[in-house]
Amino acid sequence: MTDHPSENEDLAEVLRSPIRTVRGLFDRGELSPLELTEAALERIERRNPSLGALTHVAPEHALEASRAATERLAHGETRGPLDGVVVAVKDLVAVEGMPLEAGSRVLAGNTARRDAAVVASLRAAGAVVVGKAALDEFALTTVGPARNPLDESLSPGGSSGGSASAVRAGMCFAAIGTDTGGSVRVPAYCCAITGLKPTHGLLPTDGVIPLAPSLDHVGTLARTAEDTALFLESLLPVRPKGFRPRTPDQASYRIGIPDDLSGYQPAVRERFTAVVDRAWRHGARISPLRFPDLDEVKAAHWTILSSELSAYHRHRFGEDEDRYDRPMRDAIAAGALVSTEQYLDAQRTRGELRRQVDALFAGMDLLAVPTMTVEPPCHGQTAIMVDGIATDPTTAMVRGTSLFNHTGHPALSVPPGAGSRGESPCGIQLVAPFFAERTLLDAARAFED
Repeated sequence: MTDHPSENEDLAEVLRSPIRTVRGLFDRGELSPLELTEAALERIERRNPSLGALTHVAPEHALEASRAATERLAHGETRGPLDGVVVAVKDLVAVEGMPLEAGSRVLAGNTARRDAAVVASLRAAGAVVVGKAALDEFALTTVGPARNPLDESLSPGGSSGGSASAVRAGMCFAAIGTDTGGSVRVPAYCCAITGLKPTHGLLPTDGVIPLAPSLDHVGTLARTAEDTALFLESLLPVRPKGFRPRTPDQASYRIGIPDDLSGYQPAVRERFTAVVDRAWRHGARISPLRFPDLDEVKAAHWTILSSELSAYHRHRFGEDEDRYDRPMRDAIAAGALVSTEQYLDAQRTRGELRRQVDALFAGMDLLAVPTMTVEPPCHGQTAIMVDGIATDPTTAMVRGTSLFNHTGHPALSVPPGAGSRGESPCGIQLVAPFFAERTLLDAARAFED
């Protein structure tokens, strides 16, 4: 890791603490939301110039919100566990009065006129939005313009790489991301934090610039499963009880794993096998299962994504073509060539994939797979080798995640065991039946421990 100037060690430790610990400090009068926000802004001032995690910082907005939270606390009032807690929002998601540029020159200077639905929920929960997080242009790729706090030579993943980098660096406690093929789970893996893609539609996409609407999910990034549960609860339009994880027991889980990990880099296979073996030793019942063909997923994913992306951008592509980066230009052009028949065939494939994954849950509580098939690439790396075949980084990085965008099942990347406290990229992807986020978060807590 890169050395940085010293800061108040007590506050530095608080910025690395779980949300529950921060709430305790608030409740005991040992820390105010205003002091927490000031510490986060100091951390941002120190770390963001090298990491580039946040493209816009809103100190006046954050300080105003934290003063209001401090005033509520002084009067014995609270809006919930996120009241006064510092968060960030991916710059694909509208925050009234802040830039909404989607990482693109096409939208340079654009400002959001209203809050996205999930941001409105954050405000209602009293969260302090400190700024907008960096992303790949329009969330298409996964190499990320930001830097990875674990190793600044590595990509933090994408497209929610700025969100993950900000959380890992202690600039905020949680961040909103989006996930169309793995854009929350991939950066969570790269930065060794927890990234949740909920059940499709659980979190509304109103006020979110689309990539491919039928595949888009709003997701969360946080340091732990417990923080993820608190964050998710605050984002839901109607807050159900019971999303906080209980003390878990790995012995209670029936877990299905792939019976074939060909196409995964050897180091990824070895780490996954070690995690599964540890779960088995703790009493989990492990069953090898035949998972869908990932090459079939890849073909359907690109057809649907490029077609829907092209349809959204077609109206401005002619006059703004030169302002798009090359990956976006290529995707828009490719999507314009997708026929109605090809698109419908891909959607039929998607339906079959959903049925196949549903069938895997027969007798299973969870599925477990490696989050990524490859190690995180370095910045500027143009190809990743898998089984002797060179693949572009984005294709390789989402190979293990995009299946669950098609099926809509909730999926989460969590750093197992010491990984959650370590200094290297890691993560295991857990998948649950529809709307079983409670099970998913309980299991993630078990794998953290």
